[in-house]
Amino acid sequence: MNDKAVNVLEQYEMTVNRTFKGRGTIICDTDQGMRVLKEYRGRTEKLELLYQLQSKLNDNLRTDTLVRNKEGALFVKDIDNSVYIVEELVEGKECSYKNEDDIVKACGAMAKLHLKFMTPQSEKICPMPVFFYADEMERHTIECKRVRNYIRKLHNKTDFERALLREYDYFLDKAVDVTRRAREESQAEYEAYVNSNGLYCHGDYQYHNVIFGKGSGGAYTGIVNLEHFAHDAGARDFYLLFRKISEKCDWSVDMAQSMIDAYQNRRVFPPIEWRSLCLRLAYPEKFWKIINFYYNSRKSWMPNRNYDKLESLISQEKNREKLLNKFFS
Repeated sequence: MNDKAVNVLEQYEMTVNRTFKGRGTIICDTDQGMRVLKEYRGRTEKLELLYQLQSKLNDNLRTDTLVRNKEGALFVKDIDNSVYIVEELVEGKECSYKNEDDIVKACGAMAKLHLKFMTPQSEKICPMPVFFYADEMERHTIECKRVRNYIRKLHNKTDFERALLREYDYFLDKAVDVTRRAREESQAEYEAYVNSNGLYCHGDYQYHNVIFGKGSGGAYTGIVNLEHFAHDAGARDFYLLFRKISEKCDWSVDMAQSMIDAYQNRRVFPPIEWRSLCLRLAYPEKFWKIINFYYNSRKSWMPNRNYDKLESLISQEKNREKLLNKFFS
């Protein structure tokens, strides 16, 4: 364990027996149980609100709850002024995107999380802006237009750039159309809906942030890494997991039905959220991701993986459209 970690952990009321590396973290075996030390890059003012939200979860839906230091604060700083947090470790098996039962359980747990996270009173602790999806779409669409113009002006194009241009108009037209439709939604109405219901979501709900474990009280589901939580409706989390899993199973209609049912059996999407979900899914975000990675990488060398992603995107488009037309038209 390095000197920085020692300095940070000494600020907590616990004795550390041993440490080992986790995924971007240090896992600590302490006299208080297993703990996780990680660097935190967000606003520290949000941590009290996060702690309050975490405290709403019960035994069969757990999370890596923040731990207070000796002074009662939810974060500490090291000698370089970097911010760190310590959380309780949730132990168990990581959700597998290859296992339909795991994904169904993850969707059900997501709905339970959103119901628990409805807390209008928390807004008084740390005001947070509402995330409006049309704003992000507009930024992405502007970037797509800029990158197309950049590629068109290149004199010597690579095979990847030529392949990208062949598909560009199709996906850019989609991006422009969906962004226009999203802008037709009332931002004021959406923000009022999120604020009046006190809605918060995970913000990065992916399968590797869902853990299945067993304790003295029986089986439980753990939802971890909540530091990216957002002031937004549950449709945001569902969209992210749904898109990720659908891409991995070639936009399977059966899997889609299972995921939608698993969520809506516990929490039905209100119309305003369902519309936002339809628009999020209709937006060609995967294409934007490929564009963004290309534009911010070395142009002289493009990894084969990015070319493979473009080919996969093109080959899946028919199944994607079929699924969206069936459930989200």
